[in-house]
Amino acid sequence: MNEVKNIKQKFFRGAGVAALAVLLVSCSADQSSKKAEQNSSSRTSLATEGYQKALVDLRNNAPQQAYSRLEKVVEKDSKNTKAKSLYRNLGYLLKAKKAVTENKLSKAGEYLAKLDRVNTPKSLVKQINAVKKEYQSANLARVYYAEIGNYYNAQKLSAAGGSLEALKSLPSRYQVVAAYQTKAQKYEGLIAQAQSASGTSATSSSSSESATNTVSSSSSAQSSSGYTNARNSKIVSSEYEKKTGSSISSATNSQVSSVASDLTDTEVLTKFRAASGIPQEAGDQYYVQKIDSNNYQIEIRHTSPNNTAVSNLKGMYRFAVSTQVVQKMNEVSGEYVRVN
Repeated sequence: MNEVKNIKQKFFRGAGVAALAVLLVSCSADQSSKKAEQNSSSRTSLATEGYQKALVDLRNNAPQQAYSRLEKVVEKDSKNTKAKSLYRNLGYLLKAKKAVTENKLSKAGEYLAKLDRVNTPKSLVKQINAVKKEYQSANLARVYYAEIGNYYNAQKLSAAGGSLEALKSLPSRYQVVAAYQTKAQKYEGLIAQAQSASGTSATSSSSSESATNTVSSSSSAQSSSGYTNARNSKIVSSEYEKKTGSSISSATNSQVSSVASDLTDTEVLTKFRAASGIPQEAGDQYYVQKIDSNNYQIEIRHTSPNNTAVSNLKGMYRFAVSTQVVQKMNEVSGEYVRVN
């Protein structure tokens, strides 16, 4: 009997020890789980705080600081999808910005294309739009600078003077634009001298223009930039001839004005400027000709700053409203080349 009793006592002691061990393990597991939860909660809290600070950086126009902050956030909390998305997009933005500054525009375009559908947060969208504007201006500056030399050498003086004015109208606060503007200064005197020596409207140097370039003998027409530009406009001349069967050279000022006033479309021009990034300079005159329901031809003219009797052609463009594609005509080849 004693032996049975001892066996029972040993059994219960063993069971008690086992139960205690299970209880201790369970408590330890609970503590580890709680500690893990606390650590995870702490990481999430820090990540959320870091994300919010990054947004503040963006609002303060400090994208590089925001990017560095988000890098740490992603390291701490890899499951934070908002932070990861912003971190990735900021990376594209900074690479695009660097490429624009270094005049690597094709590469900048590739990075910006990755950001086309980004619409949040607003502070990031604002930064993207700022880089896009710089990219547009840098791209236009490159186009205009190349044109100036090509047109001058081909004696397309109206187009050379127009491209020079177009280049000068771009924001010089952008590094690439300022560099092209500085390089183009050598052409200012050359173009002005050549136009002065020609003694006629500079558009007469361009064989691609369909209308006659004889300026009215009226002194008021010669002194008015509006009439000078309209009389030398390819679009105005073409429309006048369609309506009257006569050359615009024989038209009165009121007749020229009447035709020119019909060649405008505020809505189309607003979309055109937004798509192209072309700034509107005081003295610019736009003539809009509808090709079909989606496509328009847009001519920009500006009288020479050295001679108001000379009308410079800042560009003949084609604009597709649905695709927002802008093309500019090469005045030497007659071909249209995309500029946005």
